[in-house]
Amino acid sequence: MGFLKQVPDLRAQPMREVIYEHLRKAIVYGELKADTTFTDQEIADEFSVSRTPAREALQKLESNGYIERVPMKGNRVLGISPYELAHSFTIRKALETLAVKYSARRITDAELSEMSKILDQLDHIRATLTGEKLLESLFPLIKIFNEIAFEACKSARILESVWAQREIFDRYRVMRLVLPNRIDKSIQRRRDLYNAFLAHDPERASAIWAEHLDESFVIWKDHSGFAEQLKDFMFF
Repeated sequence: MGFLKQVPDLRAQPMREVIYEHLRKAIVYGELKADTTFTDQEIADEFSVSRTPAREALQKLESNGYIERVPMKGNRVLGISPYELAHSFTIRKALETLAVKYSARRITDAELSEMSKILDQLDHIRATLTGEKLLESLFPLIKIFNEIAFEACKSARILESVWAQREIFDRYRVMRLVLPNRIDKSIQRRRDLYNAFLAHDPERASAIWAEHLDESFVIWKDHSGFAEQLKDFMFF
């Protein structure tokens, strides 16, 4: 088929996972756009594998909302409406504020130490870099900070739901739209969350993260071009 720019070396790796991750990134970063169609066999040929790992990867993409599998017709990359993405913000808020409540009670000294180091790195990067270099350096550190903050809840069921919702936001690159408009506030909110964790204060942690998501939603809505469409949307 040849519609992907680069196919990874599959040797010594679980084929279904490599295929899934490569296709996921192709969708997230716009290489495979909404409504692109392809068959299981085309994916198998693209990666030079049998249909079994290709089919397993596509089933996982379907379960995570990236594609629609149509029997006898193939697969279609899904888009999402502004209203659906806005609704996902409300789901994220419910899940993530619950997660950080648990984290505030269960976080370990080692996890707190890692968060503190990341905050120091964020401050250093903010003070020394600008423009795209600043953003490209911030994104991975913020991602690691968030992972620690949520993983500290020690609840597999909550985490599964949190990561499923965040997959949607990764796909539509929401963070890349929101972060440039609130870099300092974003770093400060994480320092506030860290301090709530340090005090083992679940209610404070939940309130801080709720406010962070409220602000992120407003910025996304105003800068995405969907403000008029979402003017009556009830965000809780």
